[in-house]
Amino acid sequence: MAKKALTVGSTMVTSRLTEARLPADLSPRGEDAFTAAVYFSSDMSSVYQLDQWLWPFEQLAERLGRDSVAVFVRDAKVALHIRSRTQLPVRFSRLSRGLDTFMEAPSLRLVFYVNQAKGNFPGLRFPRPAHVHLSHGESEKISMISNQLKAYDYVFTAGHAARKRITDNLIGMVEDRMLDVGRPQLDRPRHIPREWERFDAQAPAGPTVFFAPTWEGDSPAMAYGTLPGTGETLVTGLLESGYRVIFRPHPRTGVLDRRFASALERVKGIVTEHPRGFLDSTPEVSWQFDVADVALAEMSSVAFDWLSTHKPLVMIAPDDPGAEVLAGGLFDRCPTVTSETASDIVAITTAAVADDNADANAFEYLGDTAAGNQIRRFIEASAQVIDVRSTELDSRDR
Repeated sequence: MAKKALTVGSTMVTSRLTEARLPADLSPRGEDAFTAAVYFSSDMSSVYQLDQWLWPFEQLAERLGRDSVAVFVRDAKVALHIRSRTQLPVRFSRLSRGLDTFMEAPSLRLVFYVNQAKGNFPGLRFPRPAHVHLSHGESEKISMISNQLKAYDYVFTAGHAARKRITDNLIGMVEDRMLDVGRPQLDRPRHIPREWERFDAQAPAGPTVFFAPTWEGDSPAMAYGTLPGTGETLVTGLLESGYRVIFRPHPRTGVLDRRFASALERVKGIVTEHPRGFLDSTPEVSWQFDVADVALAEMSSVAFDWLSTHKPLVMIAPDDPGAEVLAGGLFDRCPTVTSETASDIVAITTAAVADDNADANAFEYLGDTAAGNQIRRFIEASAQVIDVRSTELDSRDR
């Protein structure tokens, strides 16, 4: 307990020092006139959730005009990180007065939220802008049907499956508050990193599996990760059968459960020591979709994003009995491996290659995934919300 308190105290001191050194232009200003904004209250451990949305926000800004979209954050380190990743204006304030200045700007019409963090609620208290929940990815995790979604004016859903999942489970959630946009970040141009090019030139030939397990989760209902029980068996079976394996674990793997931390190190060791193994530490999940032939994933957004490739997908079912699994989802639609059948991974992967449901699954979860269609839908939905809110405010302000 004392060690934890010391760590928390040290983190707070470091954060305050970073805050004191921030450039003045990161502070909200009365003359700011943004039309849309992104509100992010989390710290660096969750910043990957925001990172993946920066490109769609940049495309929206091109549609709306210069300095039309800004990113508002509550953590000083996040402010510096995001500024280094985008040309979008970034504003930071840990204090309520800074939040008030930003959110009460007369021009603001739309505020996006990329997660379900408790820290979202200070932003939601402002009634003039429309508040839109995006989530940082599509999935069938139980968190995707949280009653918290009702706090937002709109929810941008990926496709028909998400809308049905929400309306089937949330009493009183009306469908006209949901707009399908697919996964717009999947339309971003992708580039193969040099690390993979070097590996590809040297490694033995063979079909490539993208193995992207999720983390342990922060509650029994969210315990979808299986790395301690399946990771070594899956990776060893694939590598020894001639498959190349791109191993990309979730960035939070092992933060709450030592078993996952230990399993992660063991699987990393197997991958790095094998000539067909590629330990993926590249900045983004994107290029893997172009070079891999099959994906092996647990219940996470990676599985659902992979559907856009129309390539085979093997799901890994959770081995924790507390993990909540929705009936009729990807576990029922795709070949699935369990902790009991992990040793049969090669046969299951072969079955996945022969499965012909990829196109239907992609349309059900993401809609039309033809190049450019998902970012187009996102921009159009955002513009629609802005227009509706502008009309509503004009009517009230007369």
